[in-house]
Amino acid sequence: MHTRLNGAFARLTTFAMAAGLLTMTPDSRAQAVDYVRICSLFGAGYNYLPGTDICHNPVTGDARVVTQGGVLVSRLPYPEGNWVTKTVQPECSPGRAVKLGTFKSTDFTPNVFERKQTAPVPLALASGEFVSKVIMSGGFYDPRAAGSHGVNGMDGLCVRSVDPSVIEAGVNPPFGNSGRPVGCVANSRIINMPAAYSISSTAAYPSVDILSSDTGDPLGTVPYGKALVVTTDLDRSSSQLTYQDGGVSKPLAGDVTVWVCVGN
Repeated sequence: MHTRLNGAFARLTTFAMAAGLLTMTPDSRAQAVDYVRICSLFGAGYNYLPGTDICHNPVTGDARVVTQGGVLVSRLPYPEGNWVTKTVQPECSPGRAVKLGTFKSTDFTPNVFERKQTAPVPLALASGEFVSKVIMSGGFYDPRAAGSHGVNGMDGLCVRSVDPSVIEAGVNPPFGNSGRPVGCVANSRIINMPAAYSISSTAAYPSVDILSSDTGDPLGTVPYGKALVVTTDLDRSSSQLTYQDGGVSKPLAGDVTVWVCVGN
């Protein structure tokens, strides 16, 4: 099994422990008492988005959130795309369209990054192939709201790579790797729309992970990404994909169908 050390998170964990913000126990995940409010830990150019704990670099679009499962990475704003007015396959031409599935809100379960995700969908690529686009159709909504164009607080849905053979180390217990999203689409772009929405991928799949030793010495690189999942993005609310009806939490209506375009 490969071991990947996330330098930024390792530094963040060390700082937080020194400041008494994190407590480590041998039999449980790091328990966050508070989140370190210093975006400079991620490098120059990061600032907090007002009213959030999201660190954002407006030049690169890189957005990061510290969670108990590690640092979740995303990209803001979501990229502009185009409507798929015909079928999905011509949108992927000369490549091929791979359908990841059609998912209901109940198909999403909590992950270690305090978000919700679908079950992994394996996607093996031949030599020279790559994911060029992400396409989504459908969306989730409160069924009581006629003509709803999204749900307050729900930013978007992302296709992310996962790889159980690559784990974070240097903390107890090991954390998962959020990777960078292959592509994210705003829920408002697809809900109640007559066509699917297509964006160019914003990160490689599989990506290349940089391996380091406990002392920070470089060990080499390893491909990261054996499967794809669909996840909620930067909002960490435990009520994601649900609505309240008379004090009862119910799953959002609707579904979302997700494809990726594979080219070479």
